[in-house]
Amino acid sequence: MLDKLANKLLPIATKLAQQRHLSAVKDSFIISMPLIMAASLFVLLNALGANFFHTDIFSGIATIANQGTLGVLSILIAFTTANNLAEYYLRVKPELAQSGFTKIHAGGLAVALMFILMPVTQSVVVDGIKDPIIISGMFAQELTSSSGLIYSLLTALIGTEIFVKLASIRCLRIKMPDNVPPAIEKSFNALIPELITITIFTLLVFGLDFVWGVTVPDIITAVISKPLSRFVLSSPGLIFLQFISDLLWVFGIHGAPILSPIRTAPMLEALTENIAASGAGNSIPNIVTEPFMNMYGLIGGGGCVLALIIAIFIVSKRQDHKTVAKLGLVPSLFNISEPIMFGLPVVMNPIFMIPAIIVPSINLIIAYIMTNMNLVGRVVAQVPWITPPGFYAFFATGGDFMAAILSLVLLALDVIIYVPFVKVSNKVEQSLDNQDNK
Repeated sequence: MLDKLANKLLPIATKLAQQRHLSAVKDSFIISMPLIMAASLFVLLNALGANFFHTDIFSGIATIANQGTLGVLSILIAFTTANNLAEYYLRVKPELAQSGFTKIHAGGLAVALMFILMPVTQSVVVDGIKDPIIISGMFAQELTSSSGLIYSLLTALIGTEIFVKLASIRCLRIKMPDNVPPAIEKSFNALIPELITITIFTLLVFGLDFVWGVTVPDIITAVISKPLSRFVLSSPGLIFLQFISDLLWVFGIHGAPILSPIRTAPMLEALTENIAASGAGNSIPNIVTEPFMNMYGLIGGGGCVLALIIAIFIVSKRQDHKTVAKLGLVPSLFNISEPIMFGLPVVMNPIFMIPAIIVPSINLIIAYIMTNMNLVGRVVAQVPWITPPGFYAFFATGGDFMAAILSLVLLALDVIIYVPFVKVSNKVEQSLDNQDNK
């Protein structure tokens, strides 16, 4: 039965992982992680200074760092996503290289299209003035930061697809003299396809405003952002995504990268809102963020395997299990689970795969309830995923000891859950050994 399920699941997961749009988005977020972590370090410094030294001296520093990192994140994502997608097309259609279609042109076009979608008229509230002031010729930072990720993804994916189709039409290329340098010739070849793509987006924005008096952000907010964010950032959405991720993992498929295009943007926006609220001294609005899932749902890596290692040390009588557990202990302390997942193994193991699927979800349910009751702090910083359990929760919440304690308590609970499965595994494998000896 497990083999049949794995055989059905593997092709689907493989296709998702190789799908060009999802792959381009995933790789783009990976590229952006250093900037996100750099911004989080400054925010963490600010949070630790406020909590332990009772000073806000780091607040201004954190704000400056945020402007150049999270504040322009959508621009970076637009460029890199289009760049990644263009790289795919240049690999499968090498003839495009002669048409003026390049990774740089695709990235630059995506950024231009993103700004075309953004309104340049903003409503600004000024202290001492009752009614908001309308200012023209200004882009809102909330659309260039993580809050605008939906626009950067739309322009990068749709814009690049249109660009590819137009660049493939030979009659749209401009014939240049033979003595013209190749770089200049490619730029001119890209001129008409880019011009048409820009015109399409421009007429769309103009038409929405002229006919219905709405902007693209108005439509996105009403149709896409709110429903998707509500699900991903809800407790059911949290548990659903974690369950699917772990289900894929026990069949040898790393679920997190596959699900990242779905959950990263809403969770990153939620994290950014938490960071901004923390820096301003306001209450933290969101519970569900990427660090929240990591610090409670990935204790020791996928399947919370650090608990499995400890359970093996406590009750297992098999030397082979203990040897693998010793080899996997140090990596698991830094949330790297592959040595245990594939070495024990947990993957395709009908006994260990059960707790590996359910334990992370149990952790998240308990952590969500505790956080919602304000018994533990909420996430206010991005933390490197290799940060050891306990320390991860402490730093992600800006120095909340209760979050660190909860993480360790959940680890102990996970050990208790894993113990009977380790015992069952010992009995089953001992029985199989006895059969082999006969």
